[in-house]
Amino acid sequence: MNSIRGVVAAVMVSAIMAALPVSAADSICPDTISVKQTGVAPTPEWSVSDRPTPIQLEMVTFYNGPPKDEASLVYAKFVRAKEASIATWTFPKDPRGYWVKCSYTGTTLELAKPLPPTVTSCHVTYSRESGSPKGLPTIKRSFCQ
Repeated sequence: MNSIRGVVAAVMVSAIMAALPVSAADSICPDTISVKQTGVAPTPEWSVSDRPTPIQLEMVTFYNGPPKDEASLVYAKFVRAKEASIATWTFPKDPRGYWVKCSYTGTTLELAKPLPPTVTSCHVTYSRESGSPKGLPTIKRSFCQ
């Protein structure tokens, strides 16, 4: 019975991944962002420099209403397969609307925007093989419909 579930899960993940867009432009969150940091040396003998590193997408969070209201949502469905897992959020009609917030490695800056009212679900595909420095799974793609 477990092997049948595994096959069904693998087929479902493959079907969903095949239906997902492949270009970063189609992603709900930008894969990377540019951040310019500044700093002040604590004393004159110290110098401040900037080490340019890629600021990669680390986490996607969906909200009922603006993120400042802290009404984050839990996925409705989570499918695990060998190489990837897919979380799906569903959005019934709600006058508050829904928002997405994108968080990135190496910065406290985040991006947030309201989802169009026509969006009824969003999917985030996570790699099962790699993770962020914080131990979060790497996001392979994110997409809403």
